[in-house]
Amino acid sequence: MPLSEQEQKILEEIERGLYQEDPSFAKDVRDRAPRMAERRRARLGSAAFVVGFGLLIAFFATGFVLVGVVAFGAMVWGIVLLAGSIRGVVSPRRPPGPKIADRVSGVVHGWEEKLRQRYKRP
Repeated sequence: MPLSEQEQKILEEIERGLYQEDPSFAKDVRDRAPRMAERRRARLGSAAFVVGFGLLIAFFATGFVLVGVVAFGAMVWGIVLLAGSIRGVVSPRRPPGPKIADRVSGVVHGWEEKLRQRYKRP
């Protein structure tokens, strides 16, 4: 679920404050390879799916319902991890720049102005 404009503005203000207060920490966080974490999640998700599929085959061979439930859970968990890691690689987060903050601020200001005009008392 995407963030609303208000939530995005608040998040950008928090991030901007973090960059101003502790630039070394912000640099460390920025320099860490988030794609490596996404790759790790993708590998873990793939492995979980393969293990779940193996357990599914074992379920059909043995007929134990608990094995089938665990297989289903492992496969779903693997797909969730894999889908989340793909989304993170496709649209990586970038630190907010002044352009984005100015644009969001302009949109919020326009929205506030429209509300003031709409509910203006005569």
